[in-house]
Amino acid sequence: MVVGGSRRVGRGVALELARSGFDLIVTYHTDIRGARETESMAIALGAKVDLHKMDLNHSNIALDGVRGLGLEKLDALIVSAAVWEKDCNTGADMDQAERCMRVNARTPIELARTLAPALNQSSLQGGACVIAFGDIHVDFRPLKDFKNYLASKRALHSGFQALALELAPKIRVNVIVAGVIDWPESMPQVERDAYVARVPLGRVGTPHDAAALVRFLTLEAPFITGAAIPLDGGRSLGNEVG
Repeated sequence: MVVGGSRRVGRGVALELARSGFDLIVTYHTDIRGARETESMAIALGAKVDLHKMDLNHSNIALDGVRGLGLEKLDALIVSAAVWEKDCNTGADMDQAERCMRVNARTPIELARTLAPALNQSSLQGGACVIAFGDIHVDFRPLKDFKNYLASKRALHSGFQALALELAPKIRVNVIVAGVIDWPESMPQVERDAYVARVPLGRVGTPHDAAALVRFLTLEAPFITGAAIPLDGGRSLGNEVG
């Protein structure tokens, strides 16, 4: 199951898993067109695909929805969907903080718990795999005006470490601690250039980079759980490059 597989990183992950022989459940929030494009691409790679609408901001509805799928076996749960936005700093700030926490942490954690019976039935070496995408700025340099977002990602990191203990030994749980993986559409070119100048490997990540790491953790890392694995081209080393 790829949560948020209609485009960008989620689509890249879904297609990599399809290439690796997995059938897919791809969730989307509002982008049904993008989800159908992902579906068509994955089918062309030989996968069976089910699309499932899911809003992580409404936890109970999302959890009831996956229960309704009646899954008996699940090999992997990959959470790519997230909300990334600047603090509103208005009277709606508390609402925004709650929304970030639900979408980025609480619902993904409860999804893993809800799906644990199906994940426990996986025949993958080392057991099933649960992965979510975190953010290097949780432990690196805080982003100004993103306190609500970063607080939710901190909760995700900590919650997934606790899940690794809770769901062991048959389910592995890890966080990919990402830098920029594909540019946010709203980021100006001058900010993009400044960011790349501080990445030791001289570029931002791509959906393929993320998908390759997901594939490795899912299929080739049976003894890794509770890890927070950087995927940032060395950005979190803090070097000023260029």
